[in-house]
Amino acid sequence: MIFVGVICGWFRGICVNRRSYLGVAGGALLTGVAGCLGGNDDGTNGDDTGLDTDDPVGEWSGGEIGFALPPFQDLEDLETQYAGTFEWLEDGFDGVDAVAGQETTSYAAAVESVVQGHSEIGNLSPMIFALAQEDGVHPLAVNWSHGSDSYRTYIVTRAETGIESLEDLDGETLALVDPLSASGGIFPQYTLREAGIDAGDVNTEAEDVEVEWAGGHGSALTALEQGHVAAAAYGDFEHPEPDETDADLEVIGESDPIPFDVVVATPDTPDEVREAVADRLHDTPEEHLEDHRVDEYGEFDADLYDQTREIAIEMGVDIDTLDEAESD
Repeated sequence: MIFVGVICGWFRGICVNRRSYLGVAGGALLTGVAGCLGGNDDGTNGDDTGLDTDDPVGEWSGGEIGFALPPFQDLEDLETQYAGTFEWLEDGFDGVDAVAGQETTSYAAAVESVVQGHSEIGNLSPMIFALAQEDGVHPLAVNWSHGSDSYRTYIVTRAETGIESLEDLDGETLALVDPLSASGGIFPQYTLREAGIDAGDVNTEAEDVEVEWAGGHGSALTALEQGHVAAAAYGDFEHPEPDETDADLEVIGESDPIPFDVVVATPDTPDEVREAVADRLHDTPEEHLEDHRVDEYGEFDADLYDQTREIAIEMGVDIDTLDEAESD
């Protein structure tokens, strides 16, 4: 398994680094990078009507599958997390010699790398995938965690505040995580909006509550526990058991389901290839995911991501906004 950071345009006379969307990863270059072997000069990967071969995945990939990795995570951690997945995919198809991780430098880069066929498959965060569906990427599997394909934001107060509902937060101080955090910003703001409380969005300030940005889920919880705010919103994974906190916490609201990341394939990936790779991902054994942040690769549920897209658009989120926030 080789992590690569430079696209293979150099080796085919096609320089595709115009947006610098693949960064140097691990200092290793691969002269036969995935997305170039077996592909056409226009950047596509063959006939989207199918492959006339007993080894469709090998022919489609040219012997090597490029896997675009999510941006803004530590490369060393990514290498560890995905090593088992890459090994499992490599061993699953006779015509595939390697799966090469490709580190991307932005959300737009991760999308473009897959859309343009520079990576055969890739991992997209839920909101990015929801916004990129119009580009034609094909969902293969969902990264499940803690036995589920989604999680929620909890909106929580202390019993002593007397706050019993989301409507009671009008005029109170609320700790959120980050303006562009799905579970710590966008989804709780949308949940409050649905309850008639204006907590702001990406482009506007809150009108009905005073928002304090905590910078992390744990920090938002701590601010609530210590009485610095009347309520806080954070991912349900952060919510403590009663014996883990001295505060008497009460959940007064929760968001719609927030889906996890999606593994996607290029727009022109043939049906039989998509099916084969998806099936292989779904069958990934637990031992290949011991170091990963996910439990399994599950089936894709379109409804979850359609809802995520609607919420993102209503709250003023787009891919460029997310990239700009990460680069600040």
